[in-house]
Amino acid sequence: MTYKEYKQIISDAIIEYCNNGGSLLNIALNNTRKEYIYDFDYFLPEDQKQILIDKAHQAMQKDKDLPEGIRLKKVIFL
Repeated sequence: MTYKEYKQIISDAIIEYCNNGGSLLNIALNNTRKEYIYDFDYFLPEDQKQILIDKAHQAMQKDKDLPEGIRLKKVIFL
């Protein structure tokens, strides 16, 4: 999944959060919890899924494409 693809998913989640009364300030100060929902291209054991999720989070922090085999499906700000 490319940076541009998952950036749009995150942007849509931020808009939904703000439309429901959430605050951009809380997001900026990292005061909100986020839940990332992923799809996997093939079956993996839970420990392998967690490794791939960790690599995906690292890639997102660096604005890079996600590793092969994982796709961000949705982000929920809590």
